[in-house]
Amino acid sequence: MAMKKILKKLSVAFVAAAALCASGCSDFLETNSSTDLDDTVALSNTNNLDKILLGTYKGLFMGGNVSSADRGLAGLTGMMSYYDLAGVDMTSLGGMGTSEHVSYTFADSRTQASGLYTKVIWTQYYDHVNRCNIVLDALDAASGTEADKTVIRGQAKAIRAIAYFQLILNYQQTYAVAKQKRGVLLRLHADDPDQMPFSTVADVYAQIVRDLEDAKSDLKSYAPGNEWRITAEVASAWLARVCQVKGDDWAATLANAEAVYNNHKTLLTEEQWCGGFDDFVSGGYDELVWGYQNTDDSNAGNSTPHNMWFNADPSDGENNSTNHIYTYKTYFVTQQWVDLFDDQDFRAKRLSTTPEEVAADPSKQVTDEEVQAVMLWHRCTNADNEVSHKWAYNKFKHYGVNGNTRPDICLIRSAEMLLIMAEAQAQLDQPAKALELLQTLQRARNVAVLTTTTDKQALLEAIYVERRKELLGEGVTGMYDNCRLQKNVTREVSSAANDFAGHFTVGIGYWGTPEGNDRATLAANDYSYFLQIPADEFSHNDRIDQSEQNPMSGK
Repeated sequence: MAMKKILKKLSVAFVAAAALCASGCSDFLETNSSTDLDDTVALSNTNNLDKILLGTYKGLFMGGNVSSADRGLAGLTGMMSYYDLAGVDMTSLGGMGTSEHVSYTFADSRTQASGLYTKVIWTQYYDHVNRCNIVLDALDAASGTEADKTVIRGQAKAIRAIAYFQLILNYQQTYAVAKQKRGVLLRLHADDPDQMPFSTVADVYAQIVRDLEDAKSDLKSYAPGNEWRITAEVASAWLARVCQVKGDDWAATLANAEAVYNNHKTLLTEEQWCGGFDDFVSGGYDELVWGYQNTDDSNAGNSTPHNMWFNADPSDGENNSTNHIYTYKTYFVTQQWVDLFDDQDFRAKRLSTTPEEVAADPSKQVTDEEVQAVMLWHRCTNADNEVSHKWAYNKFKHYGVNGNTRPDICLIRSAEMLLIMAEAQAQLDQPAKALELLQTLQRARNVAVLTTTTDKQALLEAIYVERRKELLGEGVTGMYDNCRLQKNVTREVSSAANDFAGHFTVGIGYWGTPEGNDRATLAANDYSYFLQIPADEFSHNDRIDQSEQNPMSGK
């Protein structure tokens, strides 16, 4: 079960991970088997402990214990879409969808204790926690330099914090309304007893903050020379996110976001943005704070955001198998999201040719070259009327290598930190500073009419909208924002009023309170957002009780 230690002694297959190569950005992990190491040797020195850490990174990024059928939940890469799908700006076609489509529709299996989805998130993040605990417990007795121990400790604490942050976001309501409610099981040592009570939400967040602060200190001089290792800067970025969700220390939120942004002030150009987000590492973009590259030797296979969006070129047709990558033809953006933009903002540059225009004059069919020059376009010749009217979105467009999916994955970038800074300044009653930061991003994206209000609530709402426009598909909009900001949100179904570019009808079946057949509203902190604790936990841990279980829905 997930909450037990990985093993009382580490298996050799678990610890035998090696660096793929030593060349800059392509330096990543490869897990190999080994038969000549016992567990005592595996924990005996910093070199082997770092190899355990490398395997933990790979699982964190790609979802090491998640089956391929659950790509939408696989590691932080899968979670980039997971939170956003639980909002109003993305819609999902069901044909090829499994976990990602269930995440969108809010079907019962997404939430229920006996369902696959709640168990998958629980087990993979506790797997990372357990591995980090094993490393941390073994460090003092291991041979190696103090400098090596310090950087291993910092990375392990940061990964543990990230894992607990994902768990607490998914298994209980947000901090502002649930500080003293049941949180998750807070395990900090590999030999913690199997029988443990839940900790409160407040206690879990306090531990997350402690771990990230420790990581910042331990990693302050660490410069690994690649983009995927956690540094003090990456720890600061995660602290900015955590403090933002807590919402009770905006000075710390600002300081951490500012420490990151000040090192990455050169924002994406129009050419870089419209070129797609699959070359963030190889392109050397200054906005990159943390990410990794998929390579032939270490990759997430067809389990990346770039496989999920239905944006393959028209010449590739409407099937799953294209000339470039395998596509699950699943995600579109909704008209609700497109309507947030003005005509000059290049983030939503669009080709507005309609299916009706193409049907009347086939010569107007959009070409590969035309759709490659914009961010939004219609799949005009799709046989399904709704699909042909949906907006395909090119932010996560990718041309594979020999048919293989090998995109760069950007997990954190500085534009997000800039928006966190703006929100923090507004919350600290510094509207002029907040407005200046918001306008910095708006100018960089060629927004036609800049925000000018200095009214606190109006300014905070403008920042929230800008987050939706800028960060869609990066794991910090949708459910992530709506829960922490206590927002009731409404999904609008496809209809003639939105030219059939609204949500698929299945998007309101389990979504809060229907309002007729064309819209439904979900209240902030409805338990439909949150997962039940897996049934196995109650079977194996007599210190917890079914009375502590989340309801399936409602408040």
